[in-house]
Amino acid sequence: MPYIPEDVIDQIAARADLVEIVMGYVPNLKQAGSRWKGCCPFHQEKTPSFIVNPDSNTYHCFGCGVGGNVFKFIMAVENLDFPGAAQFLARKYNVMIPEPEPFRGKAGSAEKSDYNLRERLYLLHEKLAAWYASWLKNNPDSKAAAYFRTRQIDPLFAQRFQIGAAPDSWDAAMQWAQQNGFTIEELQAAHLVSESKNTAGKFFDFFRNRLIFPIWNEQGRVVGFSARQIDKEQGGGKYVNSVESPIFKKGRILYGLNFARPEIPKKGSVILCEGQMDVIAMHTAGCTNAVAPQGTAFGEDQAAVLHRYTDTVLLATDSDSAGMKAVLKDASILLPRGFHLKVVTFPGGKDPDELLHNSGPEAVTQAVENAADFFEFLFAHAAEKYDRNSPDGKVRIAGELLHYIRLLDNEVARDSYLNWLSDRLGISAENLKIELKKAESRQPQVRQTVRPERSDENSGNEEKKNGPLPLSMTDPKLKVVLSELLRLLLNNRACVEKAARELSPDDLDDGPVAMAVTIIVQAHLNGNWEHGAAEITRELASCPLDCSEVFTALTEEPGKPESDEIPLRIVDDCMKSIRTIRLKQQIAELRREMNRMPPGEDRNGLLREFMDLTRELAETGKKKE
Repeated sequence: MPYIPEDVIDQIAARADLVEIVMGYVPNLKQAGSRWKGCCPFHQEKTPSFIVNPDSNTYHCFGCGVGGNVFKFIMAVENLDFPGAAQFLARKYNVMIPEPEPFRGKAGSAEKSDYNLRERLYLLHEKLAAWYASWLKNNPDSKAAAYFRTRQIDPLFAQRFQIGAAPDSWDAAMQWAQQNGFTIEELQAAHLVSESKNTAGKFFDFFRNRLIFPIWNEQGRVVGFSARQIDKEQGGGKYVNSVESPIFKKGRILYGLNFARPEIPKKGSVILCEGQMDVIAMHTAGCTNAVAPQGTAFGEDQAAVLHRYTDTVLLATDSDSAGMKAVLKDASILLPRGFHLKVVTFPGGKDPDELLHNSGPEAVTQAVENAADFFEFLFAHAAEKYDRNSPDGKVRIAGELLHYIRLLDNEVARDSYLNWLSDRLGISAENLKIELKKAESRQPQVRQTVRPERSDENSGNEEKKNGPLPLSMTDPKLKVVLSELLRLLLNNRACVEKAARELSPDDLDDGPVAMAVTIIVQAHLNGNWEHGAAEITRELASCPLDCSEVFTALTEEPGKPESDEIPLRIVDDCMKSIRTIRLKQQIAELRREMNRMPPGEDRNGLLREFMDLTRELAETGKKKE
């Protein structure tokens, strides 16, 4: 990574505390011996299997198999590449990264330009958000300011959410950006300008004469904007949102999460609203754990983000038919992930913003406190449509609720709700279970175990991108032997001393586990064995191959102290097994080469080498016996 010097990467790795980092995403992380344990943020689980080793600054999930160091964790949880993760950690731990060169379109390598472009776009959005807010404040006679006053937003929260306005101008924002050192190419990359269809090379602002809401990512960096229509005669939709860019992926953004992050664990839940104004109203009323999907319907990626913070979601949608559809759609996504759902209704208003202005903040907080269990809400809604006392009504109500009960992944929860529904309708629980099984057989694809998120884009493509994989990654027996050897070398000084004396470097390839063995042995030879685990973590920081076996070994709790005799015997067996596997591989390769070669001196030379290796293999086998 030429654009981030290695010494800077080393500084970041030295300062970054993985336990502290993980706690920001796994609130239930608890100390267990010398390790820390919690529920994995990358897949759904109820029994904690996610382990963090503070000594090596590594993590591993024994449930879904993901693992890595602090850079890998940030790359996975924030969906960043390595430079982005390094930049994220550098900001957190006050490590200075050399200022990137301004983005110049096609100049420089693609990788370097992409990295610099993202940083320039972050800066552009941050400064432009401040400019929009300043313009609204300094132009009180504008149409945007007049409309803003009608929304009656508390000034404190208008400032906190940095609400601004785009002037009624074709190029005011573009002119401002260019005067402040940003290029047309950068504005195009951020989709803040559009090119004229009639005149090539002529650009105009994407946002014009609209109220502007900055959109932040999870870390509080401005990545886009949402622009609200000022009057109905204005062209375009009610809301116009930023187009996806190198820094803005709308399917992963939850508006207000940067403010709600610390509040969600405190309150034990998150409130999922429909839009920006609802989130602002909720925060104004003191419900500071409110968020909303941004520019798209709520989806799987956003559910995965929420799962890192809580397992309880309060659905706070509009009290109309569209709001009801949103509740049901969100439930279809959240229930299979193990979330407990409640539904907030707003008496005296169709949404939290309207209720806030009609009845005050106390009414909003009361509505949240009175949130109904999702199935209670669904039953009440179905009972309004169908007669719960008639046979047909019971069938229809049961059908609607069974559709969502079957989404529950927890068997206890399913049985509990089936018994509850049985009492409500006067239908036997056994008959409801029969109908539930029928529903599942008709749609078996609905109830699935949520697959873990995979952030390693090289996973499954290592051979395609990097050529044939090393033998230590493709031979199952060699992988097991090397992994066992690595565990012993990490935890027993006598074992690493033996390996340093007797293990041949020729027996180790460039697979991740073999590399880790080499690193720990070299650390011993350098008198630095105690820090060997940290050295492995640093050296494999940017390895494109699957390092899960290494991180499994690094995060396992060391066993109880025992005599050196048994571990040394196991190390000896491991080294002989490694040598045997290597010899067999070399012999097989020589045999294939000899079969392709015509008789002659070259073939005779290969035959002599073949015989030498065969004798060595026989002697190694005798030593093992």
